[in-house]
Amino acid sequence: MPPVYHLDPYEECFFDPGGVYCDINFALVSDEPSALLNMIQQYSSENVIHYNHSNLDYGICITKKYKNRTEPMIDRKMTLERWLNHTFWKNYKLKTRVKDPLYCGASADEIPIDGPDIFVAVMSSIIITLNLLGSLLDFFGANCKFAKGLVSCFSLRQNWNRLVATPDQTNLPTLKNLKPINGIKVICMVFVISIHSFLPVTNYMSNTQYFESFFNNYFYYIIFNGTIIMQTFFIISGCLFVIKYCLDVEEKTANIMTALKFIFFRWLRLTLPYAFLLGFTSTWMRHLGSGPLWQFFVQRFIGNEVKDCRRNWWMHLLYVNNYFTGSECMGQTWYLAADMQLYCVSICVFVFFKSVKSRKIILTSLFLIGCLFRMWNTYYHNLDPILTMTPEQSRYLFQRDKNFIHLYVPGHTNLPACVIGLTLGYIAYTYQNHDIEKFKKYRQALWLIPLVLVGIIYTGLIFIIFRDAVSMYYMKIFFSAASVTLFDTFVAILILGCIFKIEDIYTSFLEWNGWTISSKLTYSAYLVHIGLIRYVAGTKAALIHTSFIVMLMYVLGTVTLSFAGAFVFWLVVEAPLNQIFKALIHINRKARNKNEVV
Repeated sequence: MPPVYHLDPYEECFFDPGGVYCDINFALVSDEPSALLNMIQQYSSENVIHYNHSNLDYGICITKKYKNRTEPMIDRKMTLERWLNHTFWKNYKLKTRVKDPLYCGASADEIPIDGPDIFVAVMSSIIITLNLLGSLLDFFGANCKFAKGLVSCFSLRQNWNRLVATPDQTNLPTLKNLKPINGIKVICMVFVISIHSFLPVTNYMSNTQYFESFFNNYFYYIIFNGTIIMQTFFIISGCLFVIKYCLDVEEKTANIMTALKFIFFRWLRLTLPYAFLLGFTSTWMRHLGSGPLWQFFVQRFIGNEVKDCRRNWWMHLLYVNNYFTGSECMGQTWYLAADMQLYCVSICVFVFFKSVKSRKIILTSLFLIGCLFRMWNTYYHNLDPILTMTPEQSRYLFQRDKNFIHLYVPGHTNLPACVIGLTLGYIAYTYQNHDIEKFKKYRQALWLIPLVLVGIIYTGLIFIIFRDAVSMYYMKIFFSAASVTLFDTFVAILILGCIFKIEDIYTSFLEWNGWTISSKLTYSAYLVHIGLIRYVAGTKAALIHTSFIVMLMYVLGTVTLSFAGAFVFWLVVEAPLNQIFKALIHINRKARNKNEVV
């Protein structure tokens, strides 16, 4: 079969004046019956485990292909199609159909700097200046009143101390025992970044059959079906919300203003650093790279992301972007939108339903509604029960995957995880002073939970191995709800066991102080890592020959650079803005200590 990807040498294209390099996507066609094309289409129909080998992506130096022609080049698409037809007919007895749009560029092409670029540059300069000023005043002007004001929020030394500080001591057992959650957050975030780091390796690779062969190796299914791990963050978010709510509000009179205040503070806390990175992605991201892939990668992926971010920025700031399909702007932020939506649901439940009985009824109803939503979407859109990182979807960063759009990212399909998290938090808060010694006899069962979680992930194998079986249709509908419910339940039990110290092995490991520091960087790491991955993918010099060592290097490098970037972003942007946020809402010292623990 023809290779899925091909790149002409980039630098050589511009040795001659007027060189033009084009990124094209085209389909294989034939005017007459073709056994080869039939074989390619049949092979590609196994879209869960194979690339679409009839849909190819090539980088072509159009001027090199055309330089021996005597007639002028009037239409680039026609010229490319004519050359491709000649080449593919000669080698494969097939023809091609070039798809729109074409992405072409010359070596002298430069992306102009516009108004939004200048605005973001000015804002970035102000933040950097405030960091320098705040750090200098903190170091040299400790007795200066101005240094103790808002500018001190930008002191790098103070923010470093905040990063490495251990939580304040408290007499509330639950707060003292929440430390294992930090370890779970960091481990899950590393896993998420690791899965995403495969995307540059599986795009523009010379040996696509190597990636396809992974589906014959059951070891890799922990990666392909590991997307379910995002459920853990919804559980943790719900758990921490309940504990914070019970500590701050439960004994007071809560009303609609309480709900609005909680929602606004949550929105402000998340949006300040998010908006900064959204602005940077909308402007300067396209100016950062160069190289053979960057020329058209900027136009196809980063260019589309910039365009979509400029058009759809309001969706992100209102946290509704997960319900608008087709946008390529900061695709990873679907989780932030879903989490904010579920946070609003959570605060409404606890503000407007005050009795234990009413909360049980409404939470049970929401749990069942969430399961029914998942089952209905699976039935109506004919989806798979678990989002799998297939070869073909890796080409488009999941933007065209029905499972991703209809089952993975909507807030309402993640309701079961939210409800389980709320229940977990309520149990942890309510029973914090109870004797749990009698439960320690179940510690051996807790040791088995990670194996159970891996087993749930591996059950997705059934729907790949027997994907053509008619009986699997109804199994998919049931399993789309059962898989996340079981996974979320066992994760919650594991977290509960660590909070109450029912066993010592997992708890001791997850309570390591290093997790506490790293967990403060997880939000920044989640924001920055996709931009880093896109940059790495766009600056590749040629097709990559993938191997296990290459993939391991990409994973380790991406995780390391993501947390390194998160460290800088946290010190310079997130921590200062967070301190300003705290100052603006007039949080007193006691409340501030509680929040840092949670």
